[in-house]
Amino acid sequence: MTKDRRWKLLMATPDDSEAYLIKQILDGEGIACKIESNRSFPGAEHRGNRGEVLVYVPLENFEVSQQILEERDDEDNDSY
Repeated sequence: MTKDRRWKLLMATPDDSEAYLIKQILDGEGIACKIESNRSFPGAEHRGNRGEVLVYVPLENFEVSQQILEERDDEDNDSY
């Protein structure tokens, strides 16, 4: 019997590009991600209906996902 995977919200962003970048980073680390949008239609952000893009990770990978993103953020800040 397969156990259903439980997902936890990692982040919400109004920027599609940021959400897909986070997904690529975590996929590269072997962590599954899923992205959902609560926009009413594609391109809604251009008409003032910005909404958010939600990035989810499996519950068991939530803490390590946060650490990966924090480390990358620290590296980016150190490069300035």
